[in-house]
Amino acid sequence: MKISDLLAMELGESVSIANEPFTKMGQAELKLDDGTKMFWLYDDEDKMLSVAPEEDELMFFQQIQEELEPSETILFQSKEYEFSYEDGGIIKHVEGDALVEEEDRNAFSDYQSKDGETVRIITNENSGEVVGYSGRTVSEDDLSEI
Repeated sequence: MKISDLLAMELGESVSIANEPFTKMGQAELKLDDGTKMFWLYDDEDKMLSVAPEEDELMFFQQIQEELEPSETILFQSKEYEFSYEDGGIIKHVEGDALVEEEDRNAFSDYQSKDGETVRIITNENSGEVVGYSGRTVSEDDLSEI
């Protein structure tokens, strides 16, 4: 399955991501500060798929219930994650159930462990709400129709 097929899926349709079921319940389009687009797809089980089509990047996340404090390194589930990337942008379009609102500005920071897992902390700069996710990079080869 290609990234374009994933983004074109209707709400309520399901896909397998690295052998885990994912039912698309919401999608948000984020215009990053450099003008590129990123999409956040949400399911009904606190999972999020972050899609950067121009870079062919897919990151599959599970929402973290505990509060994390952003710094140069963070400790999560007895594993150390080091700061690796940050960006931000404005939510331009929302379909279905997404944890973001149109026109809100969201900033995010990624932290990576030595084994390649990522923690992403997203801050809604309008509301101040902070949401954390834990996950990993996946590829188009990890996507399959159910």
